[in-house]
Amino acid sequence: MTNFSNGVHVLMIPFPASGHIFPLMDLAHQILLRGLTVTIMVTPKNLHYLNSLLSLHSSSNLQTLVLPFPSHSSIPHGVENMQDVDISFVPDFAAALTSRLGVPNVCFVVTNAHAVSSWWVNDLDSMPDCYRKLHLGCIQSWALVFNSFNEIDNQKLKLIKEELTEHDRLWAVGPLLPIKGRLSSIGEEQYQVMSWLDSCKKVDKSVVYVAFGTQITLTKQQMEAVASALEESMVRFIWVVKEPMKGLGIVDDDDRNVVPPGFEDRVAERGVVIKGWAPQLAILGHPAVGSYLTHCGWNSALEGIFAGVLLLAWPMQADHFHNTALLVDELGVAVRVCEGLETVPDASKLARTLSGSLTMNMPERIRTKKLRKTAVDSIREGGSSYKALDGLVEQLSSLSNREEK
Repeated sequence: MTNFSNGVHVLMIPFPASGHIFPLMDLAHQILLRGLTVTIMVTPKNLHYLNSLLSLHSSSNLQTLVLPFPSHSSIPHGVENMQDVDISFVPDFAAALTSRLGVPNVCFVVTNAHAVSSWWVNDLDSMPDCYRKLHLGCIQSWALVFNSFNEIDNQKLKLIKEELTEHDRLWAVGPLLPIKGRLSSIGEEQYQVMSWLDSCKKVDKSVVYVAFGTQITLTKQQMEAVASALEESMVRFIWVVKEPMKGLGIVDDDDRNVVPPGFEDRVAERGVVIKGWAPQLAILGHPAVGSYLTHCGWNSALEGIFAGVLLLAWPMQADHFHNTALLVDELGVAVRVCEGLETVPDASKLARTLSGSLTMNMPERIRTKKLRKTAVDSIREGGSSYKALDGLVEQLSSLSNREEK
């Protein structure tokens, strides 16, 4: 790996959401491996997200700048991470953290160019002013970095260059591999889950993984539909249920994300319900897992693709719809099962989809295997994303010797 050390010091400021912090830490790791110095600005309650990265690099190359979370009238006291609120708080978090310093900045986009090109080319003028300012700030950055790879994003990257940025400082550097510590931090409860998966290995790809990320909470009716589908399908499964957001005056419906009474007892022989955090990377990478019912957030989609599991897409908000269109309609590597934040799926239909998703000769599964190989090749030495990372770091290194306008 080329060492580009040239006295360059990079300040990284992650947006306070785990779906942003984790991939930024993975990007920081790659930049550090290439010889640059990095300082990461973080608030006290988000500092623990950096532990794995800090354990891998010396304090001479990696430092932290821990600052208190700025107060904001709309953000509940004590909240420092988006996982504790709903997506409507994005502008408030951005307002609390943003300051115009006149320093050239690189915008790290945690989704793909397909999603943002649609927003930026088609939807900017119709966005609420707060969101429009956020997106314009990203477009006007000195450079853009995407957690994606050229083989699926090249045309949209060209579109962004030609119609929006008018410069070529755009790099697709993904899929960014998780640093080692993120895979090994498994507690006793999570260890039991992995042991349960080991007991399912008599038939590979026989388990359905169900999880909707750190931001989504399901209504009582949605929870009942998912539970009914899992029960009716007779598949083995792991269902991760996010802890409800209570006590913050944000979600009025106390029935959100509540597992229906008696469900866990009825399916105890073939299913596991995890309430709270789960070792998703380790679960998806286990040979017993065959499909993944997901909201299709880009981080989760990439993790599923990299694990070679079949994605069952239920897009709900933000980039989910664009990701689903890319994966289902353009690449044919996923199956759309439902759509909408408040939509309640038909339980019997979902049950048939879940059981059918473990069929090995599904064309979507075959195409997923090919896409996984493409993704793996892109991050190997000489691959498109590997070269893009080198190009990014080389450009950053050159800033110590000249001013960029």
